[in-house]
Formats: sequence, C-alpha cells, structure tokens
Amino acid sequence: MKISRTILFFTIPIAFSACNSSDNQKRSDTSSDTLRYTYQNFYLASKHLVDNDGKKDTTYFKAIYPTFENQEINQVVTRHLISDTLHQSFEEEAKAFIQNFDDFINMDEYPRAWYSESRTKVIQNTPHYLALSTEINDYTGGAHGNYGTLFFNYEPTKKDTIGLADIVPLAKQDTLTAIAGRIFRKQEGLAPDQSLDDAYFFEDNTFHLNTNFTLTPKGLLFLYNVYEIKPYASGITELLIPYEQLDSIITPEAKLIRKQLK
Repeated sequence: MKISRTILFFTIPIAFSACNSSDNQKRSDTSSDTLRYTYQNFYLASKHLVDNDGKKDTTYFKAIYPTFENQEINQVVTRHLISDTLHQSFEEEAKAFIQNFDDFINMDEYPRAWYSESRTKVIQNTPHYLALSTEINDYTGGAHGNYGTLFFNYEPTKKDTIGLADIVPLAKQDTLTAIAGRIFRKQEGLAPDQSLDDAYFFEDNTFHLNTNFTLTPKGLLFLYNVYEIKPYASGITELLIPYEQLDSIITPEAKLIRKQLK
C-alpha cells in the first residue's frame, strides 16, 4: 500500500481515445469501436499512518475508469460506476470512505490500513452495444479483503442500459435457466439430479441465474462473485452459454449485437 502524509486528489488521462488505448486493443476489435473515451485515474489517501508489522501504511481509495466524449453516455455510465448511491462522484465516495476509516482508527486498538480499488474497462464497443467490466478489490478489516467483477451493458443509440430481458424475453427466461443449469452441472461435474445443498448457496436447492452478465463473441457470459453461490475460498464462477443454444430464445436486439460482435 502506498504511504502518504496528506490527502491527495487527482485525475490523469491515461488514454487518448478508444482507437489508441493499448488496453482496449487487447480487449476488442478497434475497427468496430464507435465511442471515443479516455481512462482516468483517481486516488485519495488518508493522512493517518498505520504501523503494520513495522511498516508504515495508509488507507487509500483508487479508481480507474473511462470517461466518454458523448456526455449523455458518460452520465449514464458514471451513475452506475459510483457504487454508493448516496454519492454523486468518485470524489464524494472516496472522501466518505476515508472519513469512515479516520473515525474508526481512533477506536481500534490494533488498526490496519483499509483500501478500496476499482478498475473499469471497456470490453465491447460496437454501434449497438457498449459493455464495461469493473474489477473491485477492497479491505475494511477482518481476516481478508473482498473482490469481485461487475458487468455493465448499454445500448449507445438509446443512451440506456441493457437488461437481461432485452437479451432473452421474460417469457423465455425459464428456458434460459434450464439451459444454463445443464451447462452449470456439466461444468461443475454434477449429475443431473445431484443436490446443490452440500457445496452451493442456491436458495431452495434450485439453480438460478443472476443478472451479472455480458455478451461476448462466443455467447452470453454470467459471473457469480465470491460468497454468491460458493464459499470465499472457491473464488468466482463464470458460466458461458454459447449462442448456438440460445438462437431460438434471444431477442432481435441480441441477434444484432451478436452479429456486430463477430
């Protein structure tokens, strides 16, 4: 962790556009990119130093995220990237995080530094589909920190979000769940009728999908974060449903996105 004796706040552009961001080139075909953006780096640290096994440490909040030239898109995206709905910006959220630590350190007999890190990447950027992934890693005391990945999906021409019902109609989501359940059991090495109670946290021993999804060139990808369906030690679980098994149930909008992702 980085040591600091003062509170810092800065944002640094770290990419000029979708076309010349080296990170983005690794993630998607830049020829299909339609929205221009830059990555920003936000950092805020507490003035309180903590002695951690003989080393000085400090609490900090760090976020790397894209800002889009299209202001309507940028407003929609930024609203979702701020994890605490009580705050309107990363600066507000960071100040609250640091203040909570500064208040807590005075009451903790054996204080440890906290941290909150998030990194948001543009993973798909086509005329009708914008997808982001946010990797989160934080620690606020206890035996270990927490981490996870969240997906955010948008329709750029509508300046709006894309929900699961926009990909698979509600009337066909039972079919989607059944398909996903079979893939999950095969992936986990489970028999078709094997109980889920022993190793998983599914309610009523019944497989279910969450809403943390993204569309990839290969299929519809769901991600379960730690503690969601398995113990912390088991980590995250990804579940990919190939388009070949979804062709009969996905919406025309999803088919258009799939075509553009190719």
